[in-house]
Amino acid sequence: MIRTALAASLACSLAAGPDTRKVHTGSTPKVLAFVQTSASGDHCKPMPFVRFTKGTPNRGAVVRVFPGIPRQTLQGIGGALTESSAFVLAHLSKDKREAILDRCFKPQEANFTMARTPIGACDFCVAGKYSYADTPGDVALEHFSIAPDQQGFKGVPDSTYALLPLIKDALTRQPDLKLIASPWTAPAWMKDNHDWYGHGKGGKLLPEHYDTFARYMVKYLEAYQAKGVRIWGVTPVNEPLGNGGQWESMEFTDGTMREYLKEHLGPQLRNHGFSGVKILNFDHNRDANALKFAETILGDPATAPYVWGTGLHWYSSTTSANPEIMDTLHRRFPTKEVLHTEGCIDGIGTEDSSPQGHFLGWKNDTWWWSGGATDWGYYWASPEEKPLHPKYAPVHRYARDLIEGLNHWFVGWIDWNLVLDKRGGPNHVGNFCGAPIMVDTVTEEVYFTPLFYVMSHFSHFLQPGDRIVQVATTTPGLGTDDFRATAAISKDKKSCVVIVFNKSPQAVSYVIQVEGFHAPVTIPKNALQTMRFKLGR
Repeated sequence: MIRTALAASLACSLAAGPDTRKVHTGSTPKVLAFVQTSASGDHCKPMPFVRFTKGTPNRGAVVRVFPGIPRQTLQGIGGALTESSAFVLAHLSKDKREAILDRCFKPQEANFTMARTPIGACDFCVAGKYSYADTPGDVALEHFSIAPDQQGFKGVPDSTYALLPLIKDALTRQPDLKLIASPWTAPAWMKDNHDWYGHGKGGKLLPEHYDTFARYMVKYLEAYQAKGVRIWGVTPVNEPLGNGGQWESMEFTDGTMREYLKEHLGPQLRNHGFSGVKILNFDHNRDANALKFAETILGDPATAPYVWGTGLHWYSSTTSANPEIMDTLHRRFPTKEVLHTEGCIDGIGTEDSSPQGHFLGWKNDTWWWSGGATDWGYYWASPEEKPLHPKYAPVHRYARDLIEGLNHWFVGWIDWNLVLDKRGGPNHVGNFCGAPIMVDTVTEEVYFTPLFYVMSHFSHFLQPGDRIVQVATTTPGLGTDDFRATAAISKDKKSCVVIVFNKSPQAVSYVIQVEGFHAPVTIPKNALQTMRFKLGR
């Protein structure tokens, strides 16, 4: 369990500070914590501490860390709190539910510090097709109500448990949890198709309801605030380019989103006392469209002041984290942040991953570490995009994405559903996905998948305020995708965290080099390591 592996480690915290280029050390760095997760069965296993000695290695694999070259400030790492997660947790005894939430949010455990939640219905709902204002023509929003998030579910052991109680339970353990809220769609009556989805499209927000929907967002923020939940950030809509009308969605172009943000959502939040709520532009895949939306929205002097940054998803490729997209966004708009708002192991309901409806990854760590997973694009991507969607190993994808994302300006990383059932649901349109924690809702058996431990390698050691620092790796004899590393320095500049991933089929001996000192380390094949050490003074 993560608590036995990491309880002795100190929580990293680092607020944005001066861009100091030199951090001098007068004594030898001292290891404070060292854990490993591997395909051979390690789950955040404590490892024997290595020793740093003065000097510089002259050959072999080296991870060079530059604490004096800080980059972006971390905002948080975590996962999404959805209706489906609440439904699954409602099947468990209170003790089991509390234990899961403890392991996710308590500081001595995984210590997730950021989360996302839907505003209204999405695919990860039990039935879907609802909003908080479903009375047609109610432009004044007199019938607005967040009751769907509070009313619980019929036929479950705890019929009082629901999305809002789940969010409040998370906040009890993590009071400073940064919660980002995203609508998948406006109420159907505000859209041109007068429907939630279908017929190959999600529909568009009618121009006469741009302001209505902006006020709907304000109502949501007010209602949640009244329940003691402060929303940290919002996106205008989830995936504005649509999903082919397969589940709740609403489409925007870069131009219509700019108009909605500039003339309606931004001013409404400002005028109702929510100017501190961060607005994230786009909230869709890392591709050329992300750059197009950014140029139109962040490049507009009248719109940019309302927008904190850009939200990105990872579904455009299983082979790359698309670092060039993040680099370009940072280069073009260096004062605007870049945040990963959604990613998951999607498409697990297919015959490849769930023959005869039985998910191969249930209680089977090997599946998550091996290269048999298929995503949506493996089946349905265009011929031009198919090469970006081969079969892949879920753990490899998570570790690569977290490391590459942090090395290329991500200030945070949010997984999709934290908890799902053993099929990857419930999902009212059959879009089953993997999750860090999966549950048999009949037997109450709980499975912490390898993804939970991969995320914990980052979330426990990298906390809001930490500064990602420059890292350079030298890996002779290894492929370009075999070995990766990232690092961060704490707020007081007294400690450093290094995270290393080896997906190669062989153990790798490498050296961590920092400020005139080095330590020899060996990482097994198919393994992830996190080391925290005190910098000398």
